[in-house]
Amino acid sequence: MRRGFTVVELTIGMAIAAVLLTGLFAALQSSVNAYSRSSADGVNRLTSRLLVERIALLVRTGSNFGPMPASVLDNEVQSNVLELTTPSGQSVTITWDSIGNTIEMDVDGVASTVLGGVTQIAGGTTITPFLLQYENGTTLQRVTINLAVVPDVGYQTAMDEGSETIRLTASVMPRAQLY
Repeated sequence: MRRGFTVVELTIGMAIAAVLLTGLFAALQSSVNAYSRSSADGVNRLTSRLLVERIALLVRTGSNFGPMPASVLDNEVQSNVLELTTPSGQSVTITWDSIGNTIEMDVDGVASTVLGGVTQIAGGTTITPFLLQYENGTTLQRVTINLAVVPDVGYQTAMDEGSETIRLTASVMPRAQLY
């Protein structure tokens, strides 16, 4: 007449439970990593798109744009800098820092980094962040924003090593030129 389990049976049962729990924890960790990776990718894309939309809004409503062409015969300026004045009179300068690979925004002398990972290399070719098109060298007609962004390493997980470059472009006319 037997009343309990033997030591061998208990050991086998614990070994089976340990294997099952190890598999469960590995699956749970994989799920958490996948969620973190997709969240980080979404944050990078959203932040980049929001910045381009913000710059486009500043161009639409702004005035006194720069840099100006060197000659009135020139109608295009490719630049790493975009200068403008907001309707409220604030002076805004948006600069691509090629050393830090960031977009910096200076508003009335207060500078801050607004986007990291801006490499400006797309398909092996270097691109310029801002193309300003003027009429007669003085009146801004259109600004083309062209950014190549590598997802920010601060939001990446170990599984993100092969992240693709995010390419964002927008072409914007100041509202003063629309009427």
